[in-house]
Amino acid sequence: MFQLRPFQKEALSALKTPGHVLCIAPTGSGKSLIYERFVEQNPRSKALLITPLLALARQQRERLMKLPNKVILGVGVSREKPPAYEPAIWIASPESLMHPIRHSALELWSPDFLIVDECHCLWEWGEQFRPAFSRIPELLGIGSFHRSLWLTATLPRDARKDLRTRLPSPLTEIGSFELPSELMLQVSRVPWPDRAEALLRWISIQAGAGIVFVSTREATLKLTRILQSIGKNAISYHAGLSNEERQSIENMISQRKTDVIVATSAFGMGMDHAHLRWAALWQAPSTLLSLAQAIGRVGRSSSRANALVLWDDDDFRLIEWTIQGSGRRRRELLEVYRFLHSDSCRRNALKHYFGDRSASETCGKCDYCCHRQTPSTPSVYSEMTGRSVQSERNLLQS
Repeated sequence: MFQLRPFQKEALSALKTPGHVLCIAPTGSGKSLIYERFVEQNPRSKALLITPLLALARQQRERLMKLPNKVILGVGVSREKPPAYEPAIWIASPESLMHPIRHSALELWSPDFLIVDECHCLWEWGEQFRPAFSRIPELLGIGSFHRSLWLTATLPRDARKDLRTRLPSPLTEIGSFELPSELMLQVSRVPWPDRAEALLRWISIQAGAGIVFVSTREATLKLTRILQSIGKNAISYHAGLSNEERQSIENMISQRKTDVIVATSAFGMGMDHAHLRWAALWQAPSTLLSLAQAIGRVGRSSSRANALVLWDDDDFRLIEWTIQGSGRRRRELLEVYRFLHSDSCRRNALKHYFGDRSASETCGKCDYCCHRQTPSTPSVYSEMTGRSVQSERNLLQS
């Protein structure tokens, strides 16, 4: 019989009584097994599962369909609604639940168990990109939600604090952020004219298949063509693909028919492929959360995996225009800036960002622990933001 891990046992124990559970555990560690086991043990439960991506919803439905005597409804933006008063598991996107018709159906059905998978999306996307995420806690006031389960691998300490203020008591917090133990992290400052060459050189010495994360659909297509021109079996994955195209690509990846996936953040959550051995970020990310999500796609097996972040100060100029008007986004971008300019252990810097204050000085698994580089030149971030030498202090106060 399958043995539950300690965090799974702790979460299931907490769900035995009414209340709310926040569970943070590494990618691929089995967080979904918590709610699968709960609904299996509570056959009369009416569970609402909120999920951020269609690909993830498909995987969740496939897993839940294996449970005995369970009615599984909806995938992402499906129009399917639960039968009034009947036990079921309803999978839905946050946007679909905000529609008046769905809202009425939810009130009539009156679910008792709310599951929010990848709940870091409330923090990462809820402010600007997909505001429906920020409204998810409001759903606890609808129906008869006696229990809720909030799952993620990456929730910054400030986001945890914010979620605590928005959820009713009692709230049980379980687990902490962890990078894959065999993941080696490398950070390289490379100007844009030299970046393609640097990336190709790094990929050429990597073992197995991997992912290159880029910020735009156009970049996925350009880099895919470059990789194909040097003999790599590369494919693009982005939000502009049809559902059929996405499923076809996902099947190719599962069957190990590709060397390199060039993807936007549309590829990530719910993509559990243990054979992927490396990940590269084409440019500086806008948040450390998104960086952790990207490199967390690899290193899920016991074998060594590698992650590379390419960056230069020009990256921050490109990002800055997308965060106008958001003080929090500016603070998060400043966190990235400091992280990339730092000469200390990057893995442990990420642990500190996600709330682990006990991390040691070095971990032995990132480039800066053993190879100190020349300190970066004075900050040009002030040019990007139009600020003086006091840019960091002013940025935090804006």
